[in-house]
Amino acid sequence: MDIRRLDLRDRELAEELWALQHAAYRQEADLIGVPSLPPLQDTVQSLQNCGETFYGCFGDDGELVGAVSTEAEDGGMTVCRMMVHPARFRQGIGSRLMSYVLSETPSVREWTVTAEIRNLPAIRLYERHGFLPGGTFQPAPDITMVRLSRKTE
Repeated sequence: MDIRRLDLRDRELAEELWALQHAAYRQEADLIGVPSLPPLQDTVQSLQNCGETFYGCFGDDGELVGAVSTEAEDGGMTVCRMMVHPARFRQGIGSRLMSYVLSETPSVREWTVTAEIRNLPAIRLYERHGFLPGGTFQPAPDITMVRLSRKTE
């Protein structure tokens, strides 16, 4: 598997990312029982214009099977999105992506990420990479997010 930064100015690649995001977040929506998750409202153009840095994991066949996005924020880095194609769950793709972005930015001392509190696989993934849960917040009545952070010395 190959992980590399994605250039979303490439419309075909942006469309592939959009399809991956919708497949992955539909699974999360089903898992937590919230059919209208915000990532499902994205369009190809909104992904291209979001300002996040995307990294993709490509299978041996060249297919985009996972992606993560990050954004510099307040002197640290935020993981904005993590997605793995449902057909590729439980194959270590999310973990590979996390290891990649953490190793690509060794000077970053503080990382943050949020996950829906019922999305236990995502929370476990972040905890395996040194993130610790903090507070929670509700962006919508049916969604409770947990903040996780990771600090390095």
